[in-house]
Amino acid sequence: MRRKIHIILSILVLSGFFVVAARAGDTSLSTQNVATDDLEQQIKNKQDAIKQLESQIGNYTRSIAEKQKESASLKNQLSLLDAQIAKTELDLQLVTAQIVQLELEIKILSGDISTKNNNISRQQNLLAGLVRALHQEDKRDYLYILLSEPSFSQFFNQIFYLGELNNQLDQSVKSIENARDNVQEQHDITARKQELLKSLQVSLEQKHATLDDQKKAREVLLRDTKSSEAKFRILLAQLRGEYARTDQEILDLNRKLRDKLLSHGDVNEQGVLVLSWPITVTKGISTYFRDSSYPFRYLFEHPGIDLPTKVGTPVAAAAPGVIAWVRTTRFYGNNIMIAHRENVNTIYAHLSNFNVKEGDYVKRGDIIGYSGGAPGTQGAGLSTGPHVHFEVRANGLPVDPMRYLTK
Repeated sequence: MRRKIHIILSILVLSGFFVVAARAGDTSLSTQNVATDDLEQQIKNKQDAIKQLESQIGNYTRSIAEKQKESASLKNQLSLLDAQIAKTELDLQLVTAQIVQLELEIKILSGDISTKNNNISRQQNLLAGLVRALHQEDKRDYLYILLSEPSFSQFFNQIFYLGELNNQLDQSVKSIENARDNVQEQHDITARKQELLKSLQVSLEQKHATLDDQKKAREVLLRDTKSSEAKFRILLAQLRGEYARTDQEILDLNRKLRDKLLSHGDVNEQGVLVLSWPITVTKGISTYFRDSSYPFRYLFEHPGIDLPTKVGTPVAAAAPGVIAWVRTTRFYGNNIMIAHRENVNTIYAHLSNFNVKEGDYVKRGDIIGYSGGAPGTQGAGLSTGPHVHFEVRANGLPVDPMRYLTK
């Protein structure tokens, strides 16, 4: 009889523990719910703000598209840059709001994971108590229990209570397994949100750089035209003429340099032409080939990539070749072109100094000049900040340098 009472008390006590634990969990969950409700309200506010920003950005996008249809003039170009600047400022606000929203969502997930881990720990402790109680009962076999009980009814009651204890154990194990699965799922969701957060933070930095370029482009345009519509038209004619002449000039030079190129064995290396980066890229790529964010795109497409770097950085030949020209022009400023095999040419623009002369043969990695591009400095050309403009021409036409550069 004492054994039966002990089993009953074990189940009642353990059941009581589960009730207390559940209530403690409910209290903790209630506190967590209050905090979660506050965070969810903040998320809703951010979502509303994001919708408003997206609507405003849409209006500016349509306005920019309309302005791009108008004829090129200083007034229109300045108006276009103002619209692009305003849109980019809204883009910055949008990305910032998206970052805050993600951070709030991650905070909710972290709090939920913490609460569930605490509940799992409590259930594990209770499970240990159940295992100990069941283990004590398992020390005696059913034959001993049958012989020690005064009647069959008490024996069957004893068996029933042991079965209840086993059921309680099974339910506890399943509950813990389900809770662990749920926590793992939330960990996975959190990891994905954190990756997205990193991506948005990179995007934020890029938006800041774009905004800076657009503002400097406006300053450069006003400085170079002295706010004169007539001078703007002269500048535009110079830039477009230089852009158009370059294609044919390259083809003519390549024909003249063909024999000189063939006389160098390493220029005629076998396989697909691969180009090395002209500088060590530490600040990424600020403007890509035909980049939609290029501030002067309305006037002409960006024909290469821009690599931000401090003035005076050594610039290296991307592959073996012959120096086709060393010159200064309105768009490129101080620039060098190298003729390579397969009718491929590379241009290095906005340089502060030259280190080669026309007709020189250079090997891959040879220093050909030094970076410049600071607005207003000698040889900067049409530039909004210190960088190297790197361009690749195939059969005289601009192509994406990323197709040739090493990974």
